[in-house]
Amino acid sequence: MQAQTPSSSAVEASTQPNIKRYLVKETWKEYEVTLEVNHDVLTEETASLINGFWSNAAERLSAENGDIVRTVIRLFGQTMIYRMLSEGGASFSITSKNCLTGDNPGHFWTQDLHIEEGWGGTDHGPYGFCGIRVIAADVDAPGYDDVELEEVSNA
Repeated sequence: MQAQTPSSSAVEASTQPNIKRYLVKETWKEYEVTLEVNHDVLTEETASLINGFWSNAAERLSAENGDIVRTVIRLFGQTMIYRMLSEGGASFSITSKNCLTGDNPGHFWTQDLHIEEGWGGTDHGPYGFCGIRVIAADVDAPGYDDVELEEVSNA
């Protein structure tokens, strides 16, 4: 009897990282970031280290019904939205390319967050220590027409 060997596509699939996409959004202002997560890197152990570094860890974990990995993915998205707003916003798709480098703009946003204290650095290539990268965003800072001016009386 001849031993059966797995097809090449089955072998390739079994060696590919466990990557999934997630959308983190703030519904009131419709800010959103699309994240790609390498679950071979973002393990429960890694997620526990990251979540535990930041204050209010228990509250975040409770909000995600005890799922530590989802907690850190949501935290990364929330932090990325905040960072993008502080820099004037960002809007790009999965297929967007920087005209100078040819890279998706998410690479630069991701790298900036990866090197911040608490996210573990840039090990593991584009996913960093945390196993997460941003691949698309729609985070627009308010424009002039979005704000109003109103005089208030002195107290």
